[in-house]
Amino acid sequence: MRAKITVRKISRVPIHFDYQYGIASMLYARLAAANMRLANEIHSHQGFKFYTFSNLVIEDWIPTKGGLNFTKAHFFISSPDTEFIRSFTEGLLLEPEFFLGTGERGMKADFIIERVEILPPLVLSDSVVFRTLSPVYVKTQRNKDGQLVEVDLYPKDSKFYENLHTNLVDRYTEFYGHGVEHDHFEVLDVSDVKPKRVSIGNSFRRCSLMKITVEASPELIGFAYDAGLGEKNAMGFGCVDVV
Repeated sequence: MRAKITVRKISRVPIHFDYQYGIASMLYARLAAANMRLANEIHSHQGFKFYTFSNLVIEDWIPTKGGLNFTKAHFFISSPDTEFIRSFTEGLLLEPEFFLGTGERGMKADFIIERVEILPPLVLSDSVVFRTLSPVYVKTQRNKDGQLVEVDLYPKDSKFYENLHTNLVDRYTEFYGHGVEHDHFEVLDVSDVKPKRVSIGNSFRRCSLMKITVEASPELIGFAYDAGLGEKNAMGFGCVDVV
């Protein structure tokens, strides 16, 4: 299930380029306002979190330096868990005001939710072209000086695709409680790759925007659309749309 959230910025100051953590925090707070039980389950769960959200789609860019300035934008939130989406949208309607950081110490940009739309489900086949609405993050561990260290992967690395598939199957299995009946996942083409470096908390994640053509089991394609591709989906990574 997917929802489109239209927002209006009512402060004149621009927001920081790395706003994903702020949106993630706001989403959790609104979920807690509507469904504390579900919010506590998500917060305490040590495994995967089965939702993702897109970057802001800015509708009226205002030229500025040192941030993103605009009046109106929207973003998407998506999950295979319909209770989560319904609870989240209820929480937004209960508390439509929120803020995001500006990069200036102590300054915040105020927002208000203008509209919440539940989008109709898509009928997906076994072949699809995804366009990323937020960057895909994939990592691995590699030996460096005798120690295993985490390494962020870009699409130029073949390990990127192996881990993308493994992660998708693992999340599907945990969510549904069983494996994919016919596990097939092949990336046929990747184009328009734009490497990104996103700050989340006190660390940076190297990730990528792209178009990615996938041939896979319809169950996996549908799950990728609902729950996102790659890792850290609940932090705003891996949200995709169909071209």
